[in-house]
Amino acid sequence: MKKKLLAMLLLSSMLISTFASCSEGGENTEETPTSDVSVPTAEEVVEEVEEEITLESAAAQYADRDYGGYEYRVADRGDPGTYADWQTFDVYAAELTGEVINDAVYERNTLLEETMNVKIVERPFTHGEVTSSVKTSIMAAADDYDVFTDGLSNIAPLVSQNYILDLRQIESLKFENAWWDQMIYEDLSIFGKSFFMTGDISVMDNYGTWCYLFNKTMINDYGLESPYDLVDSGKWTIDKHNEMAQATTVDLDGDGKWTMADSYGYITETYNNTAMWNCFGYRIISKDAEGTPIYSYSGEEQLTALQKIIETQYAPFTNMGSGSTVTGGGGLTDNTRENQFAIGRALFYYAGLRNITLYRDSDTDFGIIPAPKYTEEQSQYYSSYSNGNCTAYAIPVTSGDPEKVGDITEAMAHLSVYSLTPAYYDKTLIGKSTRDQESEPMLELILSTRNYDLGVIFGWGGIASSIHGMKDPNTVASSLQKLEKAANKVLSRAIEELIILE
Repeated sequence: MKKKLLAMLLLSSMLISTFASCSEGGENTEETPTSDVSVPTAEEVVEEVEEEITLESAAAQYADRDYGGYEYRVADRGDPGTYADWQTFDVYAAELTGEVINDAVYERNTLLEETMNVKIVERPFTHGEVTSSVKTSIMAAADDYDVFTDGLSNIAPLVSQNYILDLRQIESLKFENAWWDQMIYEDLSIFGKSFFMTGDISVMDNYGTWCYLFNKTMINDYGLESPYDLVDSGKWTIDKHNEMAQATTVDLDGDGKWTMADSYGYITETYNNTAMWNCFGYRIISKDAEGTPIYSYSGEEQLTALQKIIETQYAPFTNMGSGSTVTGGGGLTDNTRENQFAIGRALFYYAGLRNITLYRDSDTDFGIIPAPKYTEEQSQYYSSYSNGNCTAYAIPVTSGDPEKVGDITEAMAHLSVYSLTPAYYDKTLIGKSTRDQESEPMLELILSTRNYDLGVIFGWGGIASSIHGMKDPNTVASSLQKLEKAANKVLSRAIEELIILE
């Protein structure tokens, strides 16, 4: 999409230049027939752009650096441990293996190392140990790591403890560049400071981004509307979602029980209470004009929308509301959410983009769309994420040379545009049978509309965890009201801690 947009801009510029030249020649202008003007097509410009912008030409922009073999040390979840599903694999690759993302990482890193005379060193930890290990290092005033990458909610507590740097103060990091995620830069900023960064430098943030998978065969078999058409027309709403989910919920074996042998309209999990609510455009915590965090969850409109979500989450057409055995998660084994969709007995599955790679060898033909809107009047689609598995980068306060670290990080992010990002799209969109072309723009839409919520990432006041656990729509308002006084105290104390950092 970026190349197509650039091509159209170049084409427009060419047209303007052509017409200008035809009008600046006085009497000669009339002697030059317009039919002789040769204007390249957008497709030709795309080809030219693709030839000119490459991994190598991007790296050439950093050829004036020489960091003398500096070891750029990255702490990450590189050790699979017992939680291999979310192992980091976009930081380091030891060799070429033929696997698309591994090879993209290897080629990016090798070129970066040669161009800037650095050595990328991975410091792998198991899931849940990255930030705690980095914190221990910081408390010992040790310069052990240049950057680290972990889940957003894992990094967040280090902000008020003043253990990570304000990235806006590092001049070598150019966050106006397209390879940085502008939403996380703005949405999770506090008092004009930004402590997290992500973008093309990583695919783990994409894996932790939530999307809807839908079973294309069931859409056809039940004569339902195309989800792609619904998204494009702005009519993909929670009411339409529920209507379609209800139509495809069937006790296939007729035994009166809800097992993997039956068909479900919607496969979900408790976390999606909050995820869906964020996709309606709401946040637990927003910011006022001065950038101060404020609670924004308790308005009548917000609570009514949350009630609608709880009703949907525990409706009879879901795996959580039918007394079914399909409740757990974790992989393609019996009685899991992932497996129910893999065997073709679920219309919708709301989960992380990471799950798409599980189905590369599946016979189930599926498409990818964003979460539904609340109503057709909602201005746009939004996407949510796993607060613990959508990862970002941060820089410890013990960094010996933040500008050097920022420069190397900036270059890695830039080069990833021409290596890691296209590799991710290939791995995501191509499976046992080639996925439909409609999935690619949907994937781009999903990744460009994440609605980051300070209240989810920092968990202040326990509002987010309370919403996760809600099952009864009739108690939504009263449950949150009970937390309000204590939550306000927690938020006030957090703001005081953040102000001290000024």
